[in-house]
Amino acid sequence: MKPRFFIGITAIVFIITVCIGLYNKSSFTDYNEEEDPINHFLIALLPDELAMRQVEVMNEMLDLSKIILAVQCEDTFTYRFSSTTQKVRILSVFKGEGLAEGDMIEIARSGTLISVSEELRAQPGKGAINMGFVNEMIPGKTYLVFLHRQLQTWNEKSVIYIQSDRFLVAPIFCYEEIENTLTVPLDNESTYVNYDDVRNNEFFLSSEEAVQRFTELKRKFISKYPYN
Repeated sequence: MKPRFFIGITAIVFIITVCIGLYNKSSFTDYNEEEDPINHFLIALLPDELAMRQVEVMNEMLDLSKIILAVQCEDTFTYRFSSTTQKVRILSVFKGEGLAEGDMIEIARSGTLISVSEELRAQPGKGAINMGFVNEMIPGKTYLVFLHRQLQTWNEKSVIYIQSDRFLVAPIFCYEEIENTLTVPLDNESTYVNYDDVRNNEFFLSSEEAVQRFTELKRKFISKYPYN
């Protein structure tokens, strides 16, 4: 291939790439700059059959997690492209090498997905967010969290740990009792609801039985890993 021809093709590819980048940037929404951005989204309630299976899986496998911590939530979600993280301060290390009380880390939920594409929107004008069927942690409150490993990042200031993908439900339990109310009627077509309708719940579930089972699960592990 002649050098001039090669340089010409390279230049064309570069120009196309820059144009695509500028277009995507112009259509990108930085939710971190908005007030209460989570209200832009719908969330899905966990179907009962999956909820009951998850209770069994978590009962059997949560103790096997590589990292078990009591943490204090320090901030609301940080939105990172199609996922989220949340900053916490470690209060107690029940299990986990290289971590100590007082460390500041960020937690990523496995399977987190933010979708704003027209094809995947459950309602016109709203995107959907997968939070692992567990609500955003509340700044100032204390939580029991089960983590899998640290993520490799290019920014040394970003210390991010992710939860195991073994669990469909994010293993995050508030040390306080939080009432879970079922006030949203579901139809047979979709389990998506407006976030604002369930914003005070700890878990996003579909029935009273599922709420009871997850409450029992939470109390079991809070009792096993207490923090005062």
